[in-house]
Amino acid sequence: MEHLAIVTPCYNEDKSIVTFLKRLEGMLLRLGKSFSIIVVDDCSNDDTPTMLSSFSFSSSLLTIHVLRLKFNVGHQSAIFQGLLYAKEIKAQRVIVMDSDGEDSPEAIPLLLNAGEANIISVKRGKRRESLLFRVLYRVYKLLFLVITSRKLDYGNFCMIDQNILERVTFTSFIHFPAYLLKQKASRKSIEFDREKRISGKSKMGHQGLLIHAFKSFVEFAESFLMMFLKLFVLVLIGVFLLIGDALFKKYILQTAILGWTSTVIIGLLTIAIICLGFFVIGILLLNLMHQQNGVMRSPIYSIIKN
Repeated sequence: MEHLAIVTPCYNEDKSIVTFLKRLEGMLLRLGKSFSIIVVDDCSNDDTPTMLSSFSFSSSLLTIHVLRLKFNVGHQSAIFQGLLYAKEIKAQRVIVMDSDGEDSPEAIPLLLNAGEANIISVKRGKRRESLLFRVLYRVYKLLFLVITSRKLDYGNFCMIDQNILERVTFTSFIHFPAYLLKQKASRKSIEFDREKRISGKSKMGHQGLLIHAFKSFVEFAESFLMMFLKLFVLVLIGVFLLIGDALFKKYILQTAILGWTSTVIIGLLTIAIICLGFFVIGILLLNLMHQQNGVMRSPIYSIIKN
């Protein structure tokens, strides 16, 4: 029988994590398949650990694995730790979904029946956030499209096969959806509306959205840095053309040079230096990030329920 796993991170979800797991159980039992449910507790400081340690499924088809992280690492890193464990238990396909109720268990049958693909993502349908948040989110997606030439229309909710699981756990990531988007892999998608949170307010506020957006751009840092390098070369060519034109007019045609020519040349040189500076600093930061990712690939969890 195929080994299916679900990775779901949580942080300070308290009683709502139990509500989510019961909803999940109701859906999964209707499928008649065996699942390993991997709940990654991102070092919660409320009653979440107690709730998880006392929870159990009613059917032997479902097995709960609770991982307690040694310290709070954030949502994306918590997903990565869950994927590390999914690889350890030799899961063949892994569904990643949030535990706050917004990712509906009702979408799981659609994922399983979508056909063969390395990555099957859940595109977001209707959203329940404020108007301002939805506007900012659209702006973010537009900027992402302009900068990367890729359309990011899904979040963490997806299903990956063993091949992608191997890649993820070998290389790591800081933004899971953007990481998947840049992979050379077969992919499909389904669309499903986001549900209302089970309780409490979303942890993704305006500041969180900004950080989330920045992390997605970092996943495409190579493309972003190449844009600065290309801009540096183009500006430098413009500078040489202007200098050449000025010298030609002064010494060959014996005509006066326009007064603003030197100002434009200095301005372009400044832009070129800034672009080159961004490129060099970006390369250094990218190398540092790769070194840190090597450290991140180690498990930092303890298994409190297996």
